[in-house]
This record gives sequence, structure tokens and C-alpha cells, in this order.
Amino acid sequence: MNQICTNSWCSTSFEVTDNDLEFYARLSPVFNGTKYDLPAPKLCPDCRQQARIALVNEKNIVLDTCDLCNKSVLSQFTPDSGKPVYCRECWHSDKWEQTKYGVDPDFTKPMFPQFAALKLSTPDQSVSQQSTMINSDYTHMVGSLKNCYLLAHADMCEDCLYGYGYKKNTSCFDGFYNLHSELCYDCIDTHKCYGLISCQDCLNTRSSAFLRDCIGCQDCFLCVGLREKKYCIRNEQLTKEQYEKEMQTINLCSYSQYQKYKQERQSLEKKHTFKEYQGHNLERCSGDHLVNCKNVQHSYDIEDGENLKYCYQLVLGARNCHDMNQYGTNIQESYQCCIVGEDSYHLLFTVEGHVASNNLLYCMYMERCKDCFGCAGMHSSQYCIMNKQYTKEQYEELVPKIIEHMKGTGEWGELFDTKHSWVGYNKTTAFMYFPLTKEQALERGWQWDDFEAPPPETTRIIEAAQLPDLSTDVPDDVLNWAIRCEVTGKLFKIQSLELKLYRQIGLPLPRRSPHQRDMDRFALRNPRKLFANNCANCQKAIQTSYSPDRPEIVYCEDCYLKEVY
Repeated sequence: MNQICTNSWCSTSFEVTDNDLEFYARLSPVFNGTKYDLPAPKLCPDCRQQARIALVNEKNIVLDTCDLCNKSVLSQFTPDSGKPVYCRECWHSDKWEQTKYGVDPDFTKPMFPQFAALKLSTPDQSVSQQSTMINSDYTHMVGSLKNCYLLAHADMCEDCLYGYGYKKNTSCFDGFYNLHSELCYDCIDTHKCYGLISCQDCLNTRSSAFLRDCIGCQDCFLCVGLREKKYCIRNEQLTKEQYEKEMQTINLCSYSQYQKYKQERQSLEKKHTFKEYQGHNLERCSGDHLVNCKNVQHSYDIEDGENLKYCYQLVLGARNCHDMNQYGTNIQESYQCCIVGEDSYHLLFTVEGHVASNNLLYCMYMERCKDCFGCAGMHSSQYCIMNKQYTKEQYEELVPKIIEHMKGTGEWGELFDTKHSWVGYNKTTAFMYFPLTKEQALERGWQWDDFEAPPPETTRIIEAAQLPDLSTDVPDDVLNWAIRCEVTGKLFKIQSLELKLYRQIGLPLPRRSPHQRDMDRFALRNPRKLFANNCANCQKAIQTSYSPDRPEIVYCEDCYLKEVY
């Protein structure tokens, strides 16, 4: 059946298939033998995604103080928000009682404002971290890290810094969606790679720089579209001796040379033939950046997924889910959630459900919890409603009453209303993918956050353009300087581990802040949208993330494989 998005600024027509309805029926919760059917969504897929990621702040973190022990912490909430935040140790301790903040549902009012008020009053971890964390305090939306700094949306990494979407990486820095890789710098969408510099869309490739769309390559420089090649420069095959001689003339310690090679790679890409999608080992799939997937539809940035639809950034195994954003790791049988995973099951309309959580409905930041409804900031709990403890019998009697009330208010089956978000829209992940001006956001009734973190303390401020061209000419005292970003004008500092890596690998110091570098890489990825197009070779109709008005040459998969092999 066809639906019309109910958002006043959208009104897009979208399809709800019989398979979708079967999925909703299968995931509908059951209480005391009665099934409470999940209705078809009111919003189109894009508006549903925007609503989910408008509830999370992944990257805007500031210095604050734990409200329990007064220790200095990094926080996802601004100091003026009034939100209580605890350090990780205090939040998991017995120094406070989670159910102290519990409230009774008010059946005279809609539930979404009540859930949001509970979220704002209940202590949260200052930053979102799960599992074992070693020397990685300055990270957020992460788990199982060792010796990492300023990572977001990252798991199972060691000795990494300034990365987004990192999974099982070692010694990688300044990257975007690098998986199972080691010693990679300034890379985007690299998978199972080693020793890469400024590469994008590469797989099983090592000891190379400035590559795009290369698989199984080694010792290559400034190349695009190669397969199983060695000793190539600008797509020209050389002998080992010729390659090594040519590489001796290249000095990546020079910022000007580094930028020249980045621009040259972009020029080479204009002549390159691109496949309609990025991905491999797929069966009945549509979307982009899919790896080892089966029956994954309209989804992006998925690894080891099966039976997924409208899902984004689910890696390391996700099964039987619709409308999900981040992070996966064996998440199953779930719908309309954001930042959930790590062996969790049957989560509905939940933001941040972690570590073996099951049967959560309308919950916000939960760890190791089961059978909870409308709860916020809890761990190791069961049969709780709005943070109040109930018996199993009481729980199964009260939850259906709330569901019936939410049906009457039109809230049942929808995720939390963005109007009640506990994060300013401009500080959320949605601002990256669906940018709005402050006026546009406020017109929709959404929150906006004008808080600006104070600049770092420093003995000297230097303009980015004043940095020496060669990193070898930069003194150790640069660690005491603040550099003014050449784009935003904001100050940032170089960390000691960072400087060590620049010198060890032979790279220039950056002229842009970590956040701006992240946005630069983000801008080089295709949008999360499929366009109707035609193969530039055989003219077959294709669905691709390359819009028809873009200059790239795009082939269907069959024509592309004939071209590159």
C-alpha cells in the first residue's frame, strides 16, 4: 500500500509492502497473551531516519564535571543543560539508586513529553562507553577500546585517534568508516587494509597512498580502479626498481605536496568508471557500502547483515531489523532504534540499548536490561516502567494500558517526537545528513543549542598558514600551541601521540581542526539515497547513489566487472 509522509515539510509518497506488514506483525509485542500490533509508519523512510538520529549527539563533546564525584569528565551534554551527568565509574556504582527517579505515567497527557522529562532528570553517563575501556576516556559512542583518543561510533580498536565509524582497527587515525584495518591515515571506507594514506573505497590493500576503488593491491601510488596490482603509479605498471626509484622523489612530510597529490587523485577519478554501488559478497541487496550481506534492502554501511531494510551503519552482524541506525554487533529482531547492539534482541523505539538488552520499548540508554518500557539511564534492570520497579504481573498489566493510551494520542508505533529531543538539533547526527538553519529547525519546533565550548588553554596561538610546510621542521613545542583552523577559525591542539605518528610515518601536520577534517571526509562520500539512472555502457536501468547530474561514469555491476578485470 502507498502512504503519504505526515510531516508537513515532506508529504512524500512511500510504499509499505506486504513483507513490511509481516515484519511489523512478527515484532509486535505480546502481553498476557495479547498481541499489540505495530502499525504501519506515518513517516517516509528519510523522515524516520532523520527522527532517529536527531536524538543522538555523537561528536559534540565538552569538558564538564561528574555530578557525583566532581571529577573532570568529557560530556555529551553542555554544562548549561541542567542534565545530571556521572562519570562511568559513578554511573555503574551503588552510590545512587536508578529507581529514585521513577515516575508514574500520567494518562491525561501524551507520553512522549513524559519520556523526555524522565530522560532529562535521570543521570546519564557523561559519554557513552561500553565494555572494557583502557586509557580511552576521551571517546564517545564507543566500546572495547585501548589507548584511543577522540573516536566516535567505534568498537574494538587499539591505538587509534580522530576516527568515526572505526571497527576492529589498530593504529589508524583521521579516518571515516575504516574496518579491520591497521596503520591507515586520512582514509575513507577502507576494509581489511594496512599502511594506507589518503585512500578511499579500498579492500585488502596495503602499503599504498592516494588510491580510490582498489582491491587486492600493494605498493601503489595515485591510482584508481586497480585489481590485484603491485608497483603502479598513476595506473601505470612499473617494475619494482622503477617504483622504488620514483617513490624516493616523493616527500609526504610536505603539506603542499600532500595537498597536490590529493587534488591529482580527484582529477584521476573523473576519468574512472565507478560501479553502481560500493560493496561485495552480496545476495539480493540494494543500497551502498554493503559487505557480506543477504537480503538487505535500501540500506547503507552494513557489514555481515541479513534480512534488513532501511538500516544504516550496522556492522559485525545484524539480523531481521528495519529502520535502524548504528551500531549492530549481533542486534536482532528490532525496529525503529538508534545506537543499539552488542547481543541485544527485540528492541523497539529505543535510543541506546546496549550489552545483552532484550524486550525494550521506548527506552533511552539502557545496559543489560530486559522487559522495560519508557525507561531512561538504567542498567541490569527488569520489569521497570518509567524507571519504577514492578513485578512481572504488574508490568504486564500496566504496559498494555500505556500502549492503549498511546494509540489514542497517536504516539504508538512512532519514535520519540523530535520536538522533545534532549539534544539541540545542530549538535545531533541528523545535522550532518539533514542540515537545517537555526530558523528552519525552530520553525519546526525543534531544539537548538548555541553553547560554544571555551577554546583550549595555550601559551601560543598560531595561524594554520604559519605552520612550516615540512613536519620535520615543526619543533616539539608545537604541543603547547593552539592552531587556528583555516576553515572555521576554531582552535585545536596537536597531541603527543599524534605528533609521533606524523613523524614516524612521514606526514604533514593538519591545518584544519579534527571536526573539520571529519566533515571534509564526510563530504567525499555519496549521499544515503538511491537515484534511478542508466548504465553508461549498456544503458540498463540501475539504482545508484550517484545522481544523474553528477559527472562520474557509472556502470552496472556486469559492465563494471568486465571493465576492471
